[in-house]
Amino acid sequence: MKRRGFLLALVVVVLGVVAGSVAPAARAVDPYVVDIQECGRNGGLATVPAGVPVSVRNFAFVTGTYGSMTNFLGKQTTEQGVIRDGTLTVVDVTDAYSEPQRLGTNPARGWITRLPNIEIDPLDAGATVIAGVVTRFNGPVQILFPPVGQVDFGPFHIPAGDVFVDACAITAA
Repeated sequence: MKRRGFLLALVVVVLGVVAGSVAPAARAVDPYVVDIQECGRNGGLATVPAGVPVSVRNFAFVTGTYGSMTNFLGKQTTEQGVIRDGTLTVVDVTDAYSEPQRLGTNPARGWITRLPNIEIDPLDAGATVIAGVVTRFNGPVQILFPPVGQVDFGPFHIPAGDVFVDACAITAA
């Protein structure tokens, strides 16, 4: 009788371990990534597979110096929004930019900071959501790369009051 109870307990443990190792793998689905700026260059539309989570890669800000980067971070307010099933959800992400990271060792390569992705639950076929980011500037910002004037990009001046908008209508097929 003890042996039978031991075997039953062993079977339950083995089944629990097998089920525990299989279940997470069955639920884990890599999201389909949509780059919001690329979507904008493609007319503001993107198509994703139905039934798969969507990760919208957000705006990244790049400038040539750490000081210019901290100036940007201090003079922007940013919100992310999603319209799904007629409901708008807006989140203030002003303080959610990543820590500035240097782009390589060449000083002209600059610094980058990025917003976290917008994560969207799977869509049914034919369903559409709109994901977007609005960045407002409460002071002037310079985009430049040292040595100033020696690269093909910049310098640029963003005046106080400017607004950047990136949005993408995402439809599941």
